[in-house]
Amino acid sequence: MSTPMHAERMDSRDAERIIQELEEKLKWERRILRAIVDNLPMAVYAKDLEGRKILANKVDLQNMGMASEEEVLGKTDFDMFPRHIAESFWQDDSQVLKSGEAVIDREELLAESNGEQRWQSTSKLPLRDETGKIVGLVGFGQDITVEKNLAQENARVQARIREQQEMVEKMIVDLAAIPDKVGKLVNGISYIAKQTKMVSINAAIEAARVGEMGRGFEVVAQEVGELSDRSSEAATQVRDAIKEVETLVKRIMEAWEESKAVTGNVLAK
Repeated sequence: MSTPMHAERMDSRDAERIIQELEEKLKWERRILRAIVDNLPMAVYAKDLEGRKILANKVDLQNMGMASEEEVLGKTDFDMFPRHIAESFWQDDSQVLKSGEAVIDREELLAESNGEQRWQSTSKLPLRDETGKIVGLVGFGQDITVEKNLAQENARVQARIREQQEMVEKMIVDLAAIPDKVGKLVNGISYIAKQTKMVSINAAIEAARVGEMGRGFEVVAQEVGELSDRSSEAATQVRDAIKEVETLVKRIMEAWEESKAVTGNVLAK
């Protein structure tokens, strides 16, 4: 028959065993969680109310240029980043710690080296104790440098395309005005040709009237008439060429408008 003391010792050993099992389970769960955190392809970190690091995974250490977590624990971003970068980090940290509201997908300048910038998309969440009191924050950061550079390059390309579009549009406007200018010139030539024809006719009439003495007038009249005919023929050819140019300009403008529409759809995506 067990004594009360023996039963008490059994209860104590059972309690110790249960506590030990719970501690081992907790350690195992922590190891699993830590393995997950360290192998995520993004920065994961935690900070206390003063902005001091209390956790930093491998990617976060790489972002800071550190080799081990021990080097950063207890330090703030001001200890590891240029001041202007650290201040931007702390601005978001303070907002989360004071308001309890998360910051989601904030673009942050991560580092500057040899004129090159690195960017990350960061989300920060408040860390609370069992009473709901804010005791720190947890952050996640995904490197978006490639995406950022592509976006900037895309913006430059779009600006260049728009610049080229404006230049081509001006050239098309200038080209479209050419037929009108040439047409006015041709009309002038036609008018001169008609007047020249009238002069040749009058000269021929005058030559016929004066007889032998008007042979010189007759030769001049013939030459002037031929010149008038050639001018009229040239004017007709130019008019035909103008019609071809007008047709070509119209096709170019239609093709250009279609090209702009296609380009606009591509740039909008």
